[in-house]
Amino acid sequence: MSVFVRFFCVVGLALLWLGGTGCAVPEDLADERTSRPPNGYTDAGGSMARFTLAPTDDQVRTIQLYPTGAETRLPILSLGSGETLTLTFDVLGEGTGRPLSVYIYHADRSWRRDLVPSEYLRSFLSDDIRTYDISRATEVRYVHYTYQFPNANLDFLLSGNYIIRVTEQGQENEVLFERPFFVSEAAAEVGFGFRSGFSGGGAVTQPVVELQPGSALRDVQPFDYNVCFVRNGRFERGRCAPEPSLIDITLLQFYLPRERAFGADEPYYEVDLGRLQVGPQVAGVDYSSSPFEVLLDLDYQRFGTEANQAALTGQPVVAASYREGGDGNVNAEYVDVRFRYVPEDEEEARGPVIVTGAFNNWQIDPANTLAWDPSVGRYEGSLLLKQGLYLYRYFIDDPAAAPSDATLTLQPSLYTAFVYVFDPTRQTDRLVATRTILGQ
Repeated sequence: MSVFVRFFCVVGLALLWLGGTGCAVPEDLADERTSRPPNGYTDAGGSMARFTLAPTDDQVRTIQLYPTGAETRLPILSLGSGETLTLTFDVLGEGTGRPLSVYIYHADRSWRRDLVPSEYLRSFLSDDIRTYDISRATEVRYVHYTYQFPNANLDFLLSGNYIIRVTEQGQENEVLFERPFFVSEAAAEVGFGFRSGFSGGGAVTQPVVELQPGSALRDVQPFDYNVCFVRNGRFERGRCAPEPSLIDITLLQFYLPRERAFGADEPYYEVDLGRLQVGPQVAGVDYSSSPFEVLLDLDYQRFGTEANQAALTGQPVVAASYREGGDGNVNAEYVDVRFRYVPEDEEEARGPVIVTGAFNNWQIDPANTLAWDPSVGRYEGSLLLKQGLYLYRYFIDDPAAAPSDATLTLQPSLYTAFVYVFDPTRQTDRLVATRTILGQ
């Protein structure tokens, strides 16, 4: 039996290699005197101490960042491989479009932006987006932008966590939005599996990695490695393992202890708007209004939907979902989607209920607060979304309304392991390997 699987506790999970990415955050980040964060994890709630992105402009919608040609994968590329990432997004209410600019920032594994561009970029330090198209015969007019990188103007010298910023042309501080991505060295073999258990009265999933470093890492000491785990592309909620166990002279093991493992989460919901017609999740479509209106089925607090694997990266899926005529990038409609959420016992919560998801990078945005309708015992509200596949959930600002761990069940999820090495010459973390698999 392979050394990479001999230790896994098989719990009926499907393992699927997808070649992924991710990041995580340590618990104690208070000491600003050193560039090297200590080993540890995020708190159990999963708030990444330094994972901060600039707010997204209100007119920017449907942001996607993925390996070119692979819309349903996480934004990870291998250093020096010739691979590229594709960034796409729409701007509403524009005329014919205009050039925009991109800026790239390197970050350590705790997402502290740490180096100057000349240390991690070759060629130019920024680039312009000049590929954009006006939507075609759509009820809501928009301009669709596309940018691929690395390219002749912008390439990478160093692996690690990165953030791409899109701005008005040549104006670094006139920010439209930011998104994270990863550049990996692919310098180690990563065996990835799970242990199952219970913590705090509920089921948990413990990711376990066996790491076999390649020859390029032969001088790296075991305690200079850090392995971090992310579920469903939620990079801001990453968790890092403690120090490794040495299995043999060439094999290291990392895992999350039960108290820090991934517990059962509140239900996700999914809607596929690739074709505007009544069907699963869609109760009705009104073509007489402009924009078109889509009425979703009722979402019940304790019963989510089994998510399509394509949606588990936490981003919108447009091209692979769109099933109308033409090119989904520019022919897909923006439609007014009405969400309907039924809380436990059909009672009003003491705080607001906010819908969040792939459509807004999982931000808890008060603008997406639903209204309580006592006559039917549910919350309702509408959002303007592009045709595509979306994962979403409801945030309830009322601890009393949250289900207990014992009533929640583990759901199929996409887990990514990120393997970092601290580089003392650069005083930052290199990303030497990643692996993504499907688990519970």
